[in-house]
Amino acid sequence: MPLAALALLLPALAATPVFDGVPNAENQLAAGNGRWFVSGDGAVYEGRYDGRGYRKRALAARLRDGSPHACTFLGLAERRGRLFAVCSDNTLDPFAAKRLFSLDLADPAAELREIARPAGLALPNGLAVDPDGHLLLADSGAPLLPGRLWRLTLDAAGAVTGQAELHAFPLCKPNGLRVDGDRLYVSLNPLSYVGVSQLKRYRLTAGGLADGSTLYSSWGFIDDFALTTDGVVVAEFLGGRVSHVSEGGQLLKQAGFAQPTSVRVSAGGDFPAGAITVTERGNGRLLLDAGFGAWPR
Repeated sequence: MPLAALALLLPALAATPVFDGVPNAENQLAAGNGRWFVSGDGAVYEGRYDGRGYRKRALAARLRDGSPHACTFLGLAERRGRLFAVCSDNTLDPFAAKRLFSLDLADPAAELREIARPAGLALPNGLAVDPDGHLLLADSGAPLLPGRLWRLTLDAAGAVTGQAELHAFPLCKPNGLRVDGDRLYVSLNPLSYVGVSQLKRYRLTAGGLADGSTLYSSWGFIDDFALTTDGVVVAEFLGGRVSHVSEGGQLLKQAGFAQPTSVRVSAGGDFPAGAITVTERGNGRLLLDAGFGAWPR
């Protein structure tokens, strides 16, 4: 291996386990009040540091009729003091029920409650909030078919009052999703999941997406990603690494992980500032690289 490539991968040696036991670990979210969450098969887990180590607990989820429900939780987002989580009853079945849950972040005992069943979704994942308070949802689409972005309208209480297509991708599948002002970042993967993936940046407009540009391309299947002060850190699922890329597309740093699905950049709190936490799907765990050296936007 060339010395330059070895230097890029050295941070992987510093990764340590935070906790395991999250089947098919998928996405992460750090809320504004300090609470933090990891989604996976069967539950959304809340993590915490109790002074001796990291702990997790599975959040209870209930359907509209009050009955408990377990599904594969995927994208997470925070909007006006509430956590939103999208799930699929069966990720292998594009016709299985897709559900949106919500939780009051101010209530430590609150449960996830089903608030909507978005229509027309095959495999939802990325979830973000636009400047007007809409939820934006990335749907990868059925196998070998392209995906779409959806815009969900919510009322003041956080109930879904409308759903509309924001953008249809003709030849690729959207996955991770982030919003920074009027800029939307999205990871796009090939229809067969094998080929070149791209992380693209668009301008959000009332009519949809405009002025698309590619920040990063990879054969490693780009899953979720995090925005940093100088660019992005992307999880390359098939590539077995996370990559720190500048806003201009320059590769700054890489670290090796097994089937990474998401990466979160820490501003401090339960994790050191500048650290990253990474979910590994196959191992069902969350890892910490305390010395990665990236800061959240």
